[in-house]
Amino acid sequence: MSILDGFKDWLAKNQVPVQTRSAADAMIAHPTMQQQLAALHRSPRPWRLPSISEALGSPAILRAVTIISGTTGSLSVQGYRNGAEMPETPKLLARPDPYQTPFDFYRDSSYNMATRGECVWWIASRDSDGNASALVVVPLSELTVEQNPKNRLRPIVTWGKTESTWFSPANPAGQFVHVTYLKEPGALRGLGPLQICGAAVSVTVEANEWASNFYAGGGYPSVNMHSVAELDEDEADALVNQWMSKPSNMPKVTSGEIEIKELNGPGDGAQMLAAREYNNGDAARMFGMPGKLLEYSSPGSSLTYQNLGEVFTEFVKGSLSISYLEPMEQKLGDLLPRGQAARFNVKGFLRADIKTRFEVYQIAVAVLGQEAAAQWAMQAEGFAPGDVEFAAIPYAPPAAIPASLPETRSEDSDVRCDGMRLRQGRLVACNKLLSRSGAFVGRCERCHKEYGTAA
Repeated sequence: MSILDGFKDWLAKNQVPVQTRSAADAMIAHPTMQQQLAALHRSPRPWRLPSISEALGSPAILRAVTIISGTTGSLSVQGYRNGAEMPETPKLLARPDPYQTPFDFYRDSSYNMATRGECVWWIASRDSDGNASALVVVPLSELTVEQNPKNRLRPIVTWGKTESTWFSPANPAGQFVHVTYLKEPGALRGLGPLQICGAAVSVTVEANEWASNFYAGGGYPSVNMHSVAELDEDEADALVNQWMSKPSNMPKVTSGEIEIKELNGPGDGAQMLAAREYNNGDAARMFGMPGKLLEYSSPGSSLTYQNLGEVFTEFVKGSLSISYLEPMEQKLGDLLPRGQAARFNVKGFLRADIKTRFEVYQIAVAVLGQEAAAQWAMQAEGFAPGDVEFAAIPYAPPAAIPASLPETRSEDSDVRCDGMRLRQGRLVACNKLLSRSGAFVGRCERCHKEYGTAA
């Protein structure tokens, strides 16, 4: 029997699906058996994908995540009905989580999106009309999402002992709201900068750890003493002790064939300053932020006093609004009654300097009239009563306060598949969750391994 035939038999015994050509999908270039066999012996990638906590150990990445999450948490949210601003912000927007401030809720949501590419809200309570009245940010480490064999459009979402589906206007019974930074069509989970740019994050982490390990081990020797005559270990130690026994900053006399050379440490090279500075630029590009906010300036660029105030405007328009605020605004709009929408108030970041603003108001007099222009100016500057930026944060109504969070589920009763499957040309453990009740009979949907008796 040839090696290829033996490999085919092994795949058949272990229920590993192998893609083959057929008349129905002749236009799809599936890998041949030889290509799959070669892929199994492919050497692993040389770099290590760091964890999120390790990535946040980089000052540039931590600064980017902090600015994104902190800025989002500091913004107020306004409600609109049929395109017009509502006189009073809906309580779901003003205080989504009854147990937290709005800053904490929106900061944690954007933090999850920046570090993990997604955030999930649990609808903790509903009002008498069935609309959400309280939301809780779900710890993503406790969440599992699995494909629904009955309906791919409604994956099964589990948090503790609570099992439901994603909420949407087409599925209002779902208890979880999924907000993503980026997502492959059909994928179950979102992707963020740290997941997509894994190699760049690895370079940043390894450069910082290399510099830290260099100095943790003592760094670089300060003096090199070289003897022409060969010395054993005891003689070398005696020479070093004799040299170090003399008082500091005093003349020292040597004789014989001994050469003493003072060494200068590598300094900037040991800290890899150039590489780490470039990594700061990588972090700025990863998160779509102006380099100035991360204390990074690309070679040849200049930042003058005139455009210093526009840095945050560039950040809001080029990164924050399109990648973080807009996805959350649309998901919040789905949770509100029909005809209502949510918008983060970013006017404070986008408005011009005070001289330019009042020149615009003066021009508006010819278009709107003096009284209308004055009213608009008072509202824009926060002089008129009822400005959302200065409004008190309302308390959540008693009916919106959830009694408790979902209980954590014990994993002792979980049954997972112990079969093997092909993933990116390599054999890996299946590990699919088969049952939560401690028994499973049937066929694994992922690797197709059969379980005739309770696993």
